Amino acid sequence: MAVAPAKEQFAALTGLRGFAALWVVSLHFIDVSHVLLPASRQLDWFVGAGSNAVPLFFVLSGFILLHTYRDQFEFFSWRKYFGFLGLRLARIYPAYLAALMAMGALVIAAVIAGSPYNRESYPPKWLLPEVLMLHCWVKLPPHYFGWNFPDWSVSAEWFAYLFIFPLAVALLKKTDGRGKWLPLVLGLGFCVVEPAIRTEWKLPTVSLLFLAGAWLWDYRRQHLQAGRKIPPQLDTIGFLLLLAVLWLGAGVGRFFTDAGVLLSVALLILGLSGANGVLSRMLAGQVCVFLGEISYSIYLVHGVVLRLVKIILPASKFAMAALPLRSAVLAADFAGVMVAAVLLYYLVEHPARIWLRRRFAAGQM
Repeated sequence: MAVAPAKEQFAALTGLRGFAALWVVSLHFIDVSHVLLPASRQLDWFVGAGSNAVPLFFVLSGFILLHTYRDQFEFFSWRKYFGFLGLRLARIYPAYLAALMAMGALVIAAVIAGSPYNRESYPPKWLLPEVLMLHCWVKLPPHYFGWNFPDWSVSAEWFAYLFIFPLAVALLKKTDGRGKWLPLVLGLGFCVVEPAIRTEWKLPTVSLLFLAGAWLWDYRRQHLQAGRKIPPQLDTIGFLLLLAVLWLGAGVGRFFTDAGVLLSVALLILGLSGANGVLSRMLAGQVCVFLGEISYSIYLVHGVVLRLVKIILPASKFAMAALPLRSAVLAADFAGVMVAAVLLYYLVEHPARIWLRRRFAAGQM
């Protein structure tokens, strides 16, 4: 029996996930940073734009999932589709549920300790839909994202797995052979259009970003099949463009900033997939790849740690302390995120994923 060739691995894109997760964490800890290290405000042009890491995740998700699973869906079958969903559920749900349970336990502990319970931040009616990863499928109240606030994006990602992935595969089949530039034009076009339709209801945005990632992957596939290479240093160009757009953001307006960020992200992902630039080599290093491996746990658990930090280590208590102490408190906050993420990854995410995949594979035999 012939053995299928191993899929190309993108170590630099794994490292990019780690960078993106830390970017989000830095954004959500920005108020703490401002109190403990007021000079950190000089980096607000970058740290304050950390919300852009989430669209980066969605574009990257579309790119990676098409790379991993596209060949399996040359001919659609429900068995393959449900197999795909089973693998994705094993990937995202155990850590998701564990982090949500940790946040619930923290809220219950605060109530028992006599802290006031904010029903607007933790509405009981949204808890079950959040457990089922469905709460983002409707228009949520303004400024509400979930009990564990990073969860909204996982709910949206689950929607993309269910509906946008098969749609992307079908659309790519329809456009296959119509020119290698069409996928690139469509992918970059979605990056430009997305800011214009961005609303509080996240699913249209997520759908376009996922499709953009899928078409970027298809452009790369056709480009390489034609015997061409990814332009060298495209990753560095994309990253420098991202920094320039963020730096000039206030001067060019919100729409052009958002569109410019997404175009930069698209170039960055394409460049990193070529693995021939300086940035690619940096992100493919062991430390960056490890951060990428635990990035999902970092993303899920940092909200819990942030809530805990505000209770047991409030930044205001150290606002007038000496610089070394303030720096140590901030370092301890981020260390807490990393320790919690490592524990979540090694105690829940990784072993549960392996166990569920084995169980699922046994059920498919």
